[in-house]
Amino acid sequence: MWKSDASDVYLAGRTLGGCLKASLHQSGRCHIRAPDQQFWRSTGTPSSFLDTWKINPEGQYEFPFGIIIPASELRCSRWAKHKDKGTIWIPAKADSSVEIAVFLTRAEPRPVEALASAGWTTTVVLERLPDGRDLWVVAGETTFPEDRKIEIEKLKEHVRPQLALLPTQPENPRLLLVSTDAKGTRRFVEAAVLQ
Repeated sequence: MWKSDASDVYLAGRTLGGCLKASLHQSGRCHIRAPDQQFWRSTGTPSSFLDTWKINPEGQYEFPFGIIIPASELRCSRWAKHKDKGTIWIPAKADSSVEIAVFLTRAEPRPVEALASAGWTTTVVLERLPDGRDLWVVAGETTFPEDRKIEIEKLKEHVRPQLALLPTQPENPRLLLVSTDAKGTRRFVEAAVLQ
């Protein structure tokens, strides 16, 4: 799901969209808002933001963040039909991880072929923003290191007993892990706690 208005872009995933959102502001300020207090399941009081960072709003090319879904977290199922909200299903091959990336560009002509040759095979959103930038949300296959898969499994094993102590069990508990590369791009990894 995404929403754009005159100054900001808001993005939310289907699973976490009700409680976790990324915002890219026209000023270059970006943030991941912390879940509403009713969804907070960690120690201490929730802060307003889980992460904040800046991008160059005048740049020709910005890659604020991507979301990686490891192959182990992808599910084949007969998903319930939802109201037609423009859902775009991302193709995935067996044993291949998927990344959904957000780009902001000012390039003319639009770099359609460059993105496709870089492996971004599905365009989810291509929208011209009021400030002249193009918002691209694209998806493609990616690799996910084996040692990171092991790390996620260990984290799930650690979290499961803590979930059992909650007075109300979450319906679909998820982990959201983040890392930042040298250019400041955030990579979020979403994982299902229960199989």
